[in-house]
Amino acid sequence: MSSAQALTLTEAGYVLNRSAAALNKAVDTGIIRARQRRVGSGVQRLLGRAEMRFLLVADRLERDLTPAGRRRLYEAIRQLSFDAHRVAFGEVELDLGKIDADLKSRLHRLDELRRWGQIGSDRNEPLIKGTKIPVYMVAALARGQSVEQIVDNFPSLKRHQVEAAIEYAKAYPKRGRPYPPRSLKRSLAELADLGAFDEEAEVGEAAPHRIP
Repeated sequence: MSSAQALTLTEAGYVLNRSAAALNKAVDTGIIRARQRRVGSGVQRLLGRAEMRFLLVADRLERDLTPAGRRRLYEAIRQLSFDAHRVAFGEVELDLGKIDADLKSRLHRLDELRRWGQIGSDRNEPLIKGTKIPVYMVAALARGQSVEQIVDNFPSLKRHQVEAAIEYAKAYPKRGRPYPPRSLKRSLAELADLGAFDEEAEVGEAAPHRIP
């Protein structure tokens, strides 16, 4: 990814470890500005590197910045070139070296996830490379199960593949109908543990709930 390339709010949210809703609010309240790109009949908001740099700095200086100071810092960072790592606003000068290194690492990881999802995709949605298992299905299972439980359900998967699926879904949320958060195998196993399928169950006993 080019350092100057703008990201969608979900992509930026993954990089910054913030929700897209929080970033939308930051734009709506004027803390940062967003570029706009028309998508179909709507408009998509995009954040540039300057906005991401500012938010990472502002997180660390939140208690020390007044609203006016925040605005001056943001404008100063917007004027910086991508290879400049020191910013001055008023009598204050900050070294952005560590923040830029952290941001570069996060952007690199986002690039890896994007390529990973593209390599393992079919025409409908991304699949985990080398399998026919949908990325979003694995990510949905993580809402109710641990990584270890998911690997137990799908022995062909490695831990790093499950973790990548979870990360990918954060950066690129599934559109349309979501997958259920529990696997059929896990649900059946839990019902079996409760004795729902015991042959000695009394006739007339309440039937188990249907599995959604």
